[in-house]
Amino acid sequence: MSNITKRNRYFFGLGTVGRDMLYALVSLYLVFYLTEILDLSDTTMLWMTGVLTVLRIFDAVNDPFMGYLVDNTQSRYGKFKPWIAIGGVIGGILTVLLFTDLGLAGLAYVLTFALFYLLWDFTYGANDIAYWSMLPALTIDQKEREKTGSFARICANIGMYLVVV
Repeated sequence: MSNITKRNRYFFGLGTVGRDMLYALVSLYLVFYLTEILDLSDTTMLWMTGVLTVLRIFDAVNDPFMGYLVDNTQSRYGKFKPWIAIGGVIGGILTVLLFTDLGLAGLAYVLTFALFYLLWDFTYGANDIAYWSMLPALTIDQKEREKTGSFARICANIGMYLVVV
């Protein structure tokens, strides 16, 4: 497609609002939730810090792998939409689970949290990589891509700021 319609540009941009709201929610408030709301013990929080550190390292490996999966996906919905849908729906459910008190403590909580966060990170990565990989498929015109990408980043920042406010 050589030119992107204004409608498609706006909808592409607006698609980032909710996605980035979820990311900001987890990034900004998860540790607060764990320490202040769940009031996890110092020992449990020490384990949680280790888990989060290891999972952030996993993210460095996960993203190129997700890029490979997205790039090699062949479905009737295309290569991007399945990952955007999977990441959005399952990621939303996992976000709720990350902020749910399951009544667990100690090692049981740490392991459950690690599983939920690992899956959340995987689904967010799938959604994010598929979403931004879709931009070059929208138009071959470099200026149109820049306009669309800029508008999408503005919308993403609005989504993040809405969580802060």
